[in-house]
Amino acid sequence: MDRPFSGAAVGAQPINNADTDELLDPVLFSNSTSGYKLKTVPAFSLHLFISTAISAVGVALAVLMPEDKRCDAYFIMLYLRATFWVITYIFDHFVKKQHDNLRLSGFHDFHRETNMQKGIPLQVVSLWNSMLLAVQALIHHYYGTDFYTHCAAGWLSPVSYVTAFTISENIVLAATHGCYIDKVRKFNKAKLAPDVLRGSDRAAGSLGLMQPGNTAELLEKQADLISYLRDHTHKLNQRLHQMQTSVRSTRIPEIH
Repeated sequence: MDRPFSGAAVGAQPINNADTDELLDPVLFSNSTSGYKLKTVPAFSLHLFISTAISAVGVALAVLMPEDKRCDAYFIMLYLRATFWVITYIFDHFVKKQHDNLRLSGFHDFHRETNMQKGIPLQVVSLWNSMLLAVQALIHHYYGTDFYTHCAAGWLSPVSYVTAFTISENIVLAATHGCYIDKVRKFNKAKLAPDVLRGSDRAAGSLGLMQPGNTAELLEKQADLISYLRDHTHKLNQRLHQMQTSVRSTRIPEIH
């Protein structure tokens, strides 16, 4: 007589308790809970290098270009300024994407701390280009048809004005980029857990959901926490589906 099949599937792999715990609590055991690294330091370093290189090119053109070529140097600098704005726009998009990932990973406090700094490069370059456009409009309006004559005016030539603007912009970017890079390096080195997992009260620790303060800031923190938990709920659903699929593939029909 056939013996009824015992409950366990033949050949099925036992489920590890640690894996089960990780599956049932994705907030605690997510791979983003510690050691998260914000990948914006190379981008900021490259952006600052490009700004410095353009400043160096401006100085070289203002000093080395012969008088009959100084108008060409002026237009070269304007082309470089326009190109640098496009580079900065793409750079800003990349940085915002990285900070959105940072926020969705639960690091809301650091996201707010650097929120203004991440947008400074595009603001500075746009402001400087706008000011430069106004200055160039005044130059062309004032010089009129004699503009090409004044291109060779030594240190008072238009290329010198553009170079001076570029150098001053580079100084501002060096200060802001240096401060931002220092903060991000310290954050990456600290290997902190997400805000929701830090503090004596996990739900109200670093996020301060139960602390008195500005209502708008409190609502923003709550919204950030909801987004973070919703993201992990989505991950939980995916992993549950994977687990169910794995169990079905190893299950053997009962023998009667």
